Amino acid sequence: MQKRIVRKDEQMKLIMECRQSGLSDYQWCQRQGINAGTFYNWVSKLRKSGYTIPDSNSKTEGAATVQDVVKVNLVSGNVPGPVVEQNNRPPALNTEPAVAAELVAGNVTLRFFNGADQNLIRCAMQCLGGVSRAW
Repeated sequence: MQKRIVRKDEQMKLIMECRQSGLSDYQWCQRQGINAGTFYNWVSKLRKSGYTIPDSNSKTEGAATVQDVVKVNLVSGNVPGPVVEQNNRPPALNTEPAVAAELVAGNVTLRFFNGADQNLIRCAMQCLGGVSRAW
């Protein structure tokens, strides 16, 4: 198989196309029929030549995921109703705080973290404008 020579400007065009695709470099190369090693060699050589090349999507956003389409068969007839169960276990004490709700009103952003005190939430909501009827 004969190697196809790709000029620097074409390499740069392909690299930018890859980085803007939303795919990982490897996934994009597979779809384009380009050897991933060749692609990374282009990136390395162009950077050494002074070109500015953005980082790959997998470095900035984590590994890209491929979404599959799955057929779901719907059933008709007697389907049992939802079952409600109560969790009686206390929450783990060493859980990392995570945003449970975020409200944006104009230029104000209000974030409530898991485990936020009910009185604090009530006071913050009242300060934002008259939701005292919720309690």
